[in-house]
Amino acid sequence: MKIILSSFCLLVSCGLFFPLNGQAKEELQGGGIRIMQLMRVENSSRRYPDALPSLLKMMNEQTSARFDIDPLYISELTDERLFENPILYINCDDQPNMEFPEEEREALRRFMEQGGFVYLDAGIKASFLGRDLGHSYAAWEERPEVRELFSLIYPDKSFLPLPRNHEIFRSFFKGLPKNNDLQIKQDQKRLPETVLTFVEQEKWPQGTYSFVGLKVKGRLACVASPICAMGWGKDEFGAWIPPISFRIRESAENFDQELKLASFSGKTYEVTREDGLKDVIYSVQGQRPLWVREPNGRWRIFKYYTGEEISNYAHAFYARLGMNVFLYAFLH
Repeated sequence: MKIILSSFCLLVSCGLFFPLNGQAKEELQGGGIRIMQLMRVENSSRRYPDALPSLLKMMNEQTSARFDIDPLYISELTDERLFENPILYINCDDQPNMEFPEEEREALRRFMEQGGFVYLDAGIKASFLGRDLGHSYAAWEERPEVRELFSLIYPDKSFLPLPRNHEIFRSFFKGLPKNNDLQIKQDQKRLPETVLTFVEQEKWPQGTYSFVGLKVKGRLACVASPICAMGWGKDEFGAWIPPISFRIRESAENFDQELKLASFSGKTYEVTREDGLKDVIYSVQGQRPLWVREPNGRWRIFKYYTGEEISNYAHAFYARLGMNVFLYAFLH
């Protein structure tokens, strides 16, 4: 596995890591680097089956890195092929549970110590989302099942939030998608200004997101994020799938007082923020969250926006972010 990683880094150091023109893409041959994906039950139902293959195809089209667009599916971490490939992708929402037997925990530890990289998609999941697999939320701590698993692998280590200036967020793409990236024509709709302002300032500032990471031997060997795969998929015609909506926070005059007095029969959930403080989320079971009380005493409602321009923007963001993560893995 170290040989695979070294070969890739050599390509980068020689200046071969750059956007490709059409002719260069055609000249690239061979199977390329293969990414492993943990899938416990063969032919099991997955929410985003086209996600990873679509993302790998996009990386082949937009960079000089060469990936096999067919992930290598493994059903257990004792599979000897784990040590023949440098990156392991796990969608935590697709797993029946995160209770790995001792021999698999040992294999995962050796994999990371020998240079492997683990990406835990949906490794962050706010408690109020429950079993809802169609939403993400920028919590800043790993989900309890992930914390318990890794406490058994590395009792003396903890996941820590990645700062906004971490290289993983700009290993290839930098910043948020622009109109040129989205291929938006002059007469097409763009994001509403209120939505764009929230995205730029709070939701995904500088093209970043809530990630936590675990270092092994001084190297970032594992990262966890809210679900990103929902933004990677494309159908056979090249259209993004599935549609994605935006959740943003909005306030207005007298909101604080009115929300304090509002009757509420649902539950409250505490969610860790980037600054380590807690948001209190108000939600009714089976429904989307309604409003939030922030540590500074401010109350805001959650408002949901849908539409083609919203969905396309979200897909472009998640795809760029996903490519940055995988490319960072090979560079380090």
